Amino acid sequence: MSGIAGILKRDGGPVPENWPSILEQTLLLSSSRTYRFEDSIPIQNGSLHIILLGSGSGPGTKDGVREIYDGEDWDECAYAHWHEETLQLKLGRRGTGRKPLYWLDLDEVGDGLLFSSNPMPLLKIAEELDLPTELEQGVAEYLQLGYAVEGGALLSPICSMPIVEKFQEISTGARAVEAGIASTPAEDLKTLVTILGKPFADYTLLSKLWQYRSAKDKGIAVLDGTLHPTDSVSPFLERVVKPSGTALLHKAHRAAAKRIELGVLAEYVGVQLHVSEDMEPIPPVLYPMSSWLKNPVSSLGELAEKTFECPEAFCGLSIEQDACRALLNAHQRGDEEHGEKIFALLTLLLWRLQVLA
Repeated sequence: MSGIAGILKRDGGPVPENWPSILEQTLLLSSSRTYRFEDSIPIQNGSLHIILLGSGSGPGTKDGVREIYDGEDWDECAYAHWHEETLQLKLGRRGTGRKPLYWLDLDEVGDGLLFSSNPMPLLKIAEELDLPTELEQGVAEYLQLGYAVEGGALLSPICSMPIVEKFQEISTGARAVEAGIASTPAEDLKTLVTILGKPFADYTLLSKLWQYRSAKDKGIAVLDGTLHPTDSVSPFLERVVKPSGTALLHKAHRAAAKRIELGVLAEYVGVQLHVSEDMEPIPPVLYPMSSWLKNPVSSLGELAEKTFECPEAFCGLSIEQDACRALLNAHQRGDEEHGEKIFALLTLLLWRLQVLA
């Protein structure tokens, strides 16, 4: 799994010592090899600082431009170009949108920006800087839609880089892919939250991870689609979510989020992936997620109980912990069926704990 990150600080002050290490932690999730370019240029009020980080192949230099990429080729990648002569940083994405790129504007605390393939480290730094967020609106939006909108309120003040150019892949029909579980569902779920850098309510992503892993083990490529993504979660009741305004429904954003999810999963597993917007997704292998969450002895059930009992997981969220625990208890007793809601809440709480860690 590759990725890029970086810091541009133009206010003359030093770069906080922990910022590069926060960005590097995500790059080291699946790669033991990282690279780093760093330079300081004297300016009127101090120094301009530029740091470029990445995993996989190292940076290149062409005509005075430092270039780093996240992607196998120019047609499907996220990139950062540092122009050493003009002192300009250019960020972008190309292709169908499988390679994510996020950035954080530092205007409110100085001058400059940070960028990363994963929003998690940027959220950590934004939390450290006490930057204003739209977390309450974002939680309501996520629980209504079932996913975190790219550039939406949940990730604020983080922005998602738009796609510069888009091309259509030519593909044939989808085929079924078997699934294989290499570790516990709970460990895989926590890993998914980490590598995506955001919560998700689509429990079939776990199945998708196992399907991709099985394809990798068999040495076959995966052909998947994003046409008519159907995963969604019904709006939560007011006894779970405190009233915080109406979340906007962004159907068009779901396909964009799905492309990123597929790309991140495939790269994490190490399987070759071809995505078509004109094809239905690979049918998931349906696992008994609801039953796993109902059983406190299972890895997912144990994780849900532990997380719902943790006060820190609810810190800053417009969610009532007692109501969530009551929801889980009713599900585990078999009184009511709340598997999808519990799963959506669980990934949200795991994400929040990782941001605050």
